[in-house]
Amino acid sequence: MLITGKPFSRSCGSEQMSQEKIIILSGPTATGKSRLAIELALNLRARGIPAEIISADSAQIYRHMDIGTDKLKPDQWQGIPHHLIDVANPDDHFDAEIFRKMAGQEIARINQSGGIAILVGGTGFWIHTLIYGLFRSPPRNEELRADLKKAAREKGSEYLHKKLMKIDPESAQRIHPNDIFRLVRALEVHQLTGKTLSEHFKEQTREPLYNALYFALNLPREILYQRINKRVDEMLAKGLLDEVKNLRQMGYGPELASQKIIGYKELHEHLDGKKDLPSAVHEIKKETRHYARRQLIWLRKEKDVVWVDASKAMDNIMERVKGFLEL
Repeated sequence: MLITGKPFSRSCGSEQMSQEKIIILSGPTATGKSRLAIELALNLRARGIPAEIISADSAQIYRHMDIGTDKLKPDQWQGIPHHLIDVANPDDHFDAEIFRKMAGQEIARINQSGGIAILVGGTGFWIHTLIYGLFRSPPRNEELRADLKKAAREKGSEYLHKKLMKIDPESAQRIHPNDIFRLVRALEVHQLTGKTLSEHFKEQTREPLYNALYFALNLPREILYQRINKRVDEMLAKGLLDEVKNLRQMGYGPELASQKIIGYKELHEHLDGKKDLPSAVHEIKKETRHYARRQLIWLRKEKDVVWVDASKAMDNIMERVKGFLEL
């Protein structure tokens, strides 16, 4: 029987500010975060705590993009509620601030019911934004943004990435060369404020908005890369190419931000005659490995992260969770 008692929170400081507790499972792609989150939620429910899962994956928000984002199907959720999956169409704008608001609403609801939210995903910037909020960034300059987007169209997104690398290598390491939206914003912030995004983050001194137990899964590099390569092959076998063809038929073309996601971008290029299929698959594997490396770089700079070996994670995680929730 599930307990719906008082919310999980803590009081801190003289103002007795109540912070909602959350559990975070992050780490590079292909470390088994989604399945581990379900196992953790089932363990907590067996102890009377109605745990629910909130996705922190910037790719899994999109409908019609299932295979390439490695979504678990609802019949694989084992009865655990999942949130922030399939909440946007591939041509919708969705950013860290939208995620922060939606995730915050779900956390508050879960907490008020006496449950605990398990945040799972590898989009480190979104998780950081949820915990600390966004710094006060300048308003968008549409003329500047238009110029940067035009440069990306004419010279490729890699041009913007190289430009960012020269002025803000820390941000460039975290942002994928295909991510035009974030590249434009990083360059825009620098030009408007004279400071890089990395400098703004370092000046951000606010206290965390949540009492978070933050886990990061990891594996030895060789094993991680083997898993990545195997998963890409499995995605192709499941019909990823047909999924991309279907997106094109629905009007979701390669110019969209959602179609710049690794796996989709390369297969759009294949369908446009720019790459043969073996070359596209090779590129997907290479870019996914690079993405995993960027995820690790981000996580190593975050505060209070508990690193866990993904191959034997559950016991270690459960012991810490029991202490965190005072079970």
